[in-house]
Amino acid sequence: MASTRIERIARNESAFRDLNESLEQSVHRGRAESDYAGFVCECGDGDCELTVRLELAAYEHIRRDPCLFLVVPGHELPEAEAVVEREENYFVVRKMEEAADIVEQTDPRS
Repeated sequence: MASTRIERIARNESAFRDLNESLEQSVHRGRAESDYAGFVCECGDGDCELTVRLELAAYEHIRRDPCLFLVVPGHELPEAEAVVEREENYFVVRKMEEAADIVEQTDPRS
C-alpha cells in the first residue's frame, strides 16, 4: 500500500494527466502527429502551472504506458518515480511500484 505522500503525488499527477488528455482530445484534436503542442507539467506538485511543448507523437508515446508521466526538468520526485527519458525541455518519469496501482486505476485510457 502506498504511503500517504506517495498516494497524494500519484493522484496529483493523475489529475494533470487527465487535464492533458482533455487538451489532446479537444484543443489538439486532428493535428498532425509531427505538430508541437502545449501540455501541463504532470508533476506531483498540485500548484505547478508550468507547461511543456512537445510533438503530439511523443505525447502519444508517453500515454501508451499508464505509469509514464511528462514533467518539466527538475520536477521529478526521486522518492516516487524514476526518470526514464530526458529531452531538452521535458523528462518522462515512470512511477515506482508503490504508486503504480493508483496511476493504472486512474488512467483515462484504460
